[in-house]
Amino acid sequence: MENQLDPTSSHNQEESTPQGSSVNANKPDKSNNDLSKEKRAWKRYQLGKEIGESVEDLIKRGFFKERERETQRKQFFETMKYSDRDLLGNGPIGVKLSEVETQPIEWLWQKRIPLGKITILDGDPGMGKSLLAITIAACVSTGRPMPDGTPGRQGDSILIAPEDSAEDTIKPRMEAAGCDPSHVFLLNTVLCFDEKRLSMYDRPFLLSRDLKDLEVGIKRTKAILVVIDPLTALLGRNIDSSRDQDVREVFTPLAQLAERIGCAILIIRHLNKGSSDNILYRGAGSIGIIAAARTGLLVAHDPDDEQKRVFATIKNNLSKMAPNLTYQIVENERGVPYIQWLGENHHSTSTLLHPGTNLSFERQEILKTLKEATGSLDTREISELTGIKYTSLRSMLNRMQEAKEIVRLYRGKYTSPNHPSITPKSELTTGDTNETSATSATSATSATKKHIDK
Repeated sequence: MENQLDPTSSHNQEESTPQGSSVNANKPDKSNNDLSKEKRAWKRYQLGKEIGESVEDLIKRGFFKERERETQRKQFFETMKYSDRDLLGNGPIGVKLSEVETQPIEWLWQKRIPLGKITILDGDPGMGKSLLAITIAACVSTGRPMPDGTPGRQGDSILIAPEDSAEDTIKPRMEAAGCDPSHVFLLNTVLCFDEKRLSMYDRPFLLSRDLKDLEVGIKRTKAILVVIDPLTALLGRNIDSSRDQDVREVFTPLAQLAERIGCAILIIRHLNKGSSDNILYRGAGSIGIIAAARTGLLVAHDPDDEQKRVFATIKNNLSKMAPNLTYQIVENERGVPYIQWLGENHHSTSTLLHPGTNLSFERQEILKTLKEATGSLDTREISELTGIKYTSLRSMLNRMQEAKEIVRLYRGKYTSPNHPSITPKSELTTGDTNETSATSATSATSATKKHIDK
């Protein structure tokens, strides 16, 4: 198994201590429960070694053939496991709840990102998800309070972000966010060995095969935060993110890794193009992804202001929901973007992905302008009539069209739904039909008439 650590690591440490005592026995904060786990792991290692040696001896003596090695090892194990004599020394099946040590939930960011758990951050492209993750890592690097004023934790972070350049994107943004870059490590590749050429090389990190490298990296850096950005680029080519079984093959060992080490795992994911009323079903891929997370976060447009974003909690299995926060993306004097926090807001999460239920002022102005126009308008005409900047307006119109709040006709013309100027031909966009569509609009704007006259 590629994603398993060497089971002998704890055993080698234990052997170096006198009288077979645990290597951590001299630490006063180590519980008896932890010691018993170490002893059990050591005993399992010894029994595994004995199984291997027994099978090898029987093969040498001619009882089995070489090709039966793995089959016989498994049969030996199952014989010991299910024996009435309890040869493995496991006692009753399972773990007594009375032997489980009660522990409080520890947070990297109160009520938003727990330590030792997986957190999913969902959002459409352009919402600032990566920038938000960088901001969180910056807070962790210095130990300063989180954006909502709650206490922060100082520590190292591991960033796995193969789609962004470290030189011109990640580091400048980290610096703009007030990060101490000496506490952030990039893990976009893993070191491999070519057995034939006897050479080493780097290959891209993938969650499906490199969890062992990630665990070693967390232990060596003592990281308390790992950012995976984005999930789809790092799952692995043989993992279908829409298949629940494939997703769990990655997320189950990843969740176990997080819990074992106590590190927060923040995974960035895009939204799908669905229209489900349940916001948990809007993340791309299988529902098993958000199911594996203990908390889920969302970034979306502020329904009252297109230039602002809402940072919301959409799932929390560990505590009460944290209040929503508002932020906007601004630039420093070098043109590097960073997040400016604007306090709490009280928008219901159910309205964040359904803009039509709570239109911003800008969208209302666009709709009003299109309804009052005698015909369809292009982007520049809408900009002149509403006073909205052309560059901002283009993205607004695209989102409004996707939400079916407006209708796009020929050659970048827009109008309101059910407008009198709409004819069956006007919605065709093929080359020859565009001229016909333009003349069929019964009340074209003056700018459109000039274009036709040419």
